[in-house]
Amino acid sequence: MQAVILAGGAGTRLRPLTNEVPKGMVCLNGRPLLEYVLLELPDQVSDIVIITGYKGNKIREYFGDVWQGHRIWYVEQKEHLGTWHAMYLAKDILTEKFIMLYGDDIGDKEAFTKGVGFDYCLFAAEREHPERYGVVELNADGTLLRLVEKPEHPRGNLVNSGAMILLPESFGRKPYKDERLHEYFLTDMLTDIAKEKTVQVIRQNKWITVTYPEDIPKAEALLKRN
Repeated sequence: MQAVILAGGAGTRLRPLTNEVPKGMVCLNGRPLLEYVLLELPDQVSDIVIITGYKGNKIREYFGDVWQGHRIWYVEQKEHLGTWHAMYLAKDILTEKFIMLYGDDIGDKEAFTKGVGFDYCLFAAEREHPERYGVVELNADGTLLRLVEKPEHPRGNLVNSGAMILLPESFGRKPYKDERLHEYFLTDMLTDIAKEKTVQVIRQNKWITVTYPEDIPKAEALLKRN
């Protein structure tokens, strides 16, 4: 099994902390945010692909070509064309089932490990304001029906954490373009897959996000507690 980490964002909402480093290299308790993300990978992962962008050399310098026994590949996203585009850039390296994570969201290794047994899996979490996220709607058996982005009247409070497990055949699907943002996103693709295949939904007990500078002390406290 492989892993791909999307870590190309500039982290503009975290400035001035990201003036000199990419978002994934902002430190929490003395350790880069991206390293916490990697520590939550399931043990079945062999090699890792990191999609870089803004100041990506800082990530390369820190992690090198091997991290804790995992071979690391780096792919640069030179244009910000969305999450689907970022993942697609790694299609020639991702030759087996893989887990896709965002480089600024610290997830739940226990949940990710449960998902390893499925070809397609979406990781979700409950949030108080689901209308701010992509809301996960389920079939009767608990599998994915569809994802609805920021609905005015959400059906439940289970939201998409962004983490998912996919097969390489996913690259053959036509991407959906957000005409307003001129970017291609993964959420529509996963809804499309769910029409034909079973997409398991697994809840995360831990999902730590860092968006603004004021999120740093909150995240550090949660990490210490865990």
